[in-house]
Amino acid sequence: MALVRITQERSKIRCIEKHKRTLAALGLRRINHSVVHEDTPQIRGMVQLVRYLVRSEPVGPDATGGPMRPVRKAKRSSAVKKTGGKAKKAAAGKARRAREAMQSPREASRARRKRATRS
Repeated sequence: MALVRITQERSKIRCIEKHKRTLAALGLRRINHSVVHEDTPQIRGMVQLVRYLVRSEPVGPDATGGPMRPVRKAKRSSAVKKTGGKAKKAAAGKARRAREAMQSPREASRARRKRATRS
């Protein structure tokens, strides 16, 4: 039987719950995620229901539709020093104090209040 590739193009946020379940039943998880299904009346009906969220296109019989392999990150060279959380916090605090030294007292106090409400 013929195959069809279904790609989710839009977010399922603020969709009807039934449409969210239909996307899950099709196997779609996120935007730009594609799956390959057989072109049956059941699949066509599901695609028709969520046609505003997905794109469907016919695929040749040799397409597997398996998941794409994740791209591996390059390994860190031994020359690059890995900094811990404490070093990052210390550097951020030093930069913040330097910025505050250049500010007027009023701007500095406003920045401190803003930081206090964030945490």
